[in-house]
Amino acid sequence: MDPGPIDDSILYGQATHRSSAIWDGQESGFLTCRRRELALHKSTLLDIRIVPYLRQAGFYGLSRVGFIQLDWHLITAFVERWRPETHTFHMPCGECTITLEDVSIQLGLPVDGLPVIGSTCHNWQQVCLELLGVVPPPDKLKGSRLSMVWLREQFSELSPDADDIAVQRYARAYILQLMGGCLFTDKSNNLMHIMFLPLLADFDSAGHYSWGSAGLAWLYRELCRASRKDAHDIAGPLILLQVWAWDRFPYIAPRRLGQPILDHIMDLVDGDALPRGPLATRWRDAFSVTEVSTHVVMTYRYHLDRQKAEQVK
Repeated sequence: MDPGPIDDSILYGQATHRSSAIWDGQESGFLTCRRRELALHKSTLLDIRIVPYLRQAGFYGLSRVGFIQLDWHLITAFVERWRPETHTFHMPCGECTITLEDVSIQLGLPVDGLPVIGSTCHNWQQVCLELLGVVPPPDKLKGSRLSMVWLREQFSELSPDADDIAVQRYARAYILQLMGGCLFTDKSNNLMHIMFLPLLADFDSAGHYSWGSAGLAWLYRELCRASRKDAHDIAGPLILLQVWAWDRFPYIAPRRLGQPILDHIMDLVDGDALPRGPLATRWRDAFSVTEVSTHVVMTYRYHLDRQKAEQVK
């Protein structure tokens, strides 16, 4: 066999791609998936008072997704089929990719609006003081990256008699944890970017940014980096990749038992029903894996290699 592209004029990066290492028997196993939102969803109940600000800024949907365990082997199998040259997954029946529509439907993030850009030349201690009301110690702030553990400790609970300024600061801290733990994760242990914090100064203005586009671009970049044969881990909004794969390729998805994990937020606020969460919330459920083998990268490779067009939605 002579694996790889027939014509390397388009897929010119084959020599450094993970698939070449697999064919040569030099693969390093599955990728380590970097994420840090577990502590947020397990230790912090979403205070009802910040819900209006989450909705205003465009992060209410993401806050409702909650924690869904990642299948590192599933993600690895899809990274092996990701091509940086085309930003698509190459499957036996054709190419496919995650789109802005998927981001909007799965995570509830806005995909229309302004690009998420801005200056990164700030006095970050002063920015934290103005928008969060606290100044991080020098050992908790490295450039524009802040300790998530420290931030979570500072905003572990919202006081019952908090005024509107305190509620807004708490909402910004919560959104930052969503960003650093899920949407814009990197490979550091417990540091998160606060370069987005100035964009949260005004919640109404924040809601006019296309956060979904920024998150998708972040995922594309992480997929490109992880597709190299010397990569050992991957970051970014990996839950988006996983729920997209489960919905588009149901034959490799676990079966939901209809026993949803209890939401971390009340369904009613002052008697009014809150909007339902985005599509990804339906995967916060108990699973049956008797029909499919999960968490086994070799099994995923086998199924994807033999995929038929009618198995894809």
